Amino acid sequence: MNTSTKTALEWVLYLGLILVAIGCLLPLIMGPRTELYKYVFSAGAVLHLIGRIALPYRGPYLRVKRLSRILVWSGLFYCAGAFFMFYTTNPQDWLAFVLAGAVIQCYVSIVMPRAIRKSEQERTGK
Repeated sequence: MNTSTKTALEWVLYLGLILVAIGCLLPLIMGPRTELYKYVFSAGAVLHLIGRIALPYRGPYLRVKRLSRILVWSGLFYCAGAFFMFYTTNPQDWLAFVLAGAVIQCYVSIVMPRAIRKSEQERTGK
């Protein structure tokens, strides 16, 4: 994958995360009466999932590769939340999936630097 394609996919990933955040904040700002937040959140969830699937980790560290695969699940949880925004009787079901995706991202953001540091130490023998 060349650099320009990778950069474009990173922008898709980050745009998806921004749209997910905006989609979560719109009901608080405009009230749940508007339907706009569903479409903004859904577009962000799909973009985020596409970015996560298209940008796998290709480095030498197995632990980091596994953590990168876990991040795909956050995108799947966001897409499940988007599904429940449209097709449920309880309007708060989607929040559980959003929180699950957010917890996964927080966990990986804490553990991944440690895994990289530990793998580098094991590789160099220090």
